[in-house]
Amino acid sequence: MNLKLDELTKEELQKIIEKIAKRLSKEQYEYLQHLITECTEKENTADISPQSLMAQGFVDEKMLQIEEWKQQIEDGKLYLDTEEYEDYGDDYWDREWIVEYYDNQQIGDKIMFMMRFANDCINDRRYQEANSIYEWLWEMEVGTDYEDGEFVDLDTLAENGIIATDMKQLALQTLYANYQVLKKEKRAEMLYLYFNHSAFKNLHMEEIFHVGREALKDQKQFWEDWIVLLKNKQGDIAGRLLKDAVLYSQGIDGLSILQMKVQQYTLRFILLLWMCMAKHRIMKR
Repeated sequence: MNLKLDELTKEELQKIIEKIAKRLSKEQYEYLQHLITECTEKENTADISPQSLMAQGFVDEKMLQIEEWKQQIEDGKLYLDTEEYEDYGDDYWDREWIVEYYDNQQIGDKIMFMMRFANDCINDRRYQEANSIYEWLWEMEVGTDYEDGEFVDLDTLAENGIIATDMKQLALQTLYANYQVLKKEKRAEMLYLYFNHSAFKNLHMEEIFHVGREALKDQKQFWEDWIVLLKNKQGDIAGRLLKDAVLYSQGIDGLSILQMKVQQYTLRFILLLWMCMAKHRIMKR
């Protein structure tokens, strides 16, 4: 298809763009604005990495807006309205106190904007900006008008339909951005902290290596540090992550060796426990 754009005048192109803009969704319109800003801010091109797509001025403007919203949420100027009632269900004696949330200040839209921009930053290799947004999102607490001063976290916003996003993908992007900005000796320790959040508990760590445009560096050292860390952790999540890590980095042979060590440790523990019980019975006699 030949659109013959080179035959159009500047005024004709401007009219076409204005007509197209009226038919765009909000997200498409924002992207068009981004393209226009990028083309017009030529004075900033010296500050842009050759690999970057977004102009520095555009990034600074969006980050400034995001910081303003973050501060308003932290200060309680932006909050959720609530409605409380008792749900009796089928049994009067099995009552449940229900709190409904209403987003009359468009907090969900603002948070979704943050997520989209963080994703753009990852695609543009601006990992510091993406990481700062993700870190704040997972620690965020949105206030409410509820009389007991209740706060709502990211998971609750998703559960109540105030935001609509793929929580698994959001978690993977968070780990990817965090990995990129951390010093290699700190990665295993700091990434593990995210697995306290429910959205991370079923993730497989190897999935983060397929998230961004750029391959993650120092993978060999990371897996070694990750395995050492997990061997010193307890619980089902740490156990699953350890098996995943050994299988991914060392193959089935490495997993077999790990299982043998676990079985030997379990057997030694059982024998020690049996000896203690036997000693206790003897002393009773």
